[in-house]
Amino acid sequence: MAELRPSGAPGPTAPPAPVPTAPPAFASLFPPGLHAIYGECRRLYPDQPNPLQVTAIVKYWFTGTDGPSGFGFELTFRLKRETGESAPPTWPAELMQGLARYVFQSENTFCSGDHVSWHSPLDNSESRIQHMLLTEDPQMQPVQTPFGVVTFLQIVGVCTEELHSAQQWNGQGILELLRTVPVAGGPWLITDMRRGETIFEIDPHLQQERVDKGIETDGSNLSGVSAKCAWDDLSRPPEDDEDSRSICIGTQPRRLSGKDTEQIRETLRRGLEINSKPVLPPINPQRQNGLAHDRAP
Repeated sequence: MAELRPSGAPGPTAPPAPVPTAPPAFASLFPPGLHAIYGECRRLYPDQPNPLQVTAIVKYWFTGTDGPSGFGFELTFRLKRETGESAPPTWPAELMQGLARYVFQSENTFCSGDHVSWHSPLDNSESRIQHMLLTEDPQMQPVQTPFGVVTFLQIVGVCTEELHSAQQWNGQGILELLRTVPVAGGPWLITDMRRGETIFEIDPHLQQERVDKGIETDGSNLSGVSAKCAWDDLSRPPEDDEDSRSICIGTQPRRLSGKDTEQIRETLRRGLEINSKPVLPPINPQRQNGLAHDRAP
């Protein structure tokens, strides 16, 4: 998925590719937005005039079919082919449909540099690639459609340690490191689901030093976090000094007062009412993965 932008948002610095022309019979088969995207794919892959297409029963097209969606981006994904593989797997299509469904249901958009905490191998295997970074596609140029400019955001699979570094520093910094390590992505940021080492294990000193220096000079641009919350009965006396229902002031544990408890309960209630947008659903009913979409400003 690429960055979703409303039609009136400023366009990218690169000039949009022109909408390719096609015979009327061909154009009538596809919505205008998809026609422009297919044209860009044919420009980049001229030897694949009729590539394999996998779609879901309920389709989420950011470019719109009968009209503009208002998002202005599409997702892409580059996957390393397995040895002996003669046809591409279909799980990347399910992955992108899951992300697209989240965007449509929550109305939250993705931008270059964002990271997605997936907490499960992207292909349902035992892979260490369990999270995603998003960046501008290094090859596919923005295209002009009847509904406005469409850009392309590429999904890049990363390990947990690389995700944490992106959270502590920023996504673009980690993406630049991945580009310098061929087996971890290279210039086209190709995801290898069989990659068994992080960039910090491949090059322990150089990569960590660059991250540490980046954190020191740039800080972190993370503006959202994910957390797990639990509720406990504060009416019961704490079992010991380390009980979570006690708040320690100095060396003396102090029970929460009834007023404090009510203020906390009321604050949580208001927060739940305000934050009523739906969370990202799993890719399919069999998978119950949670996903936190952390936005960079």
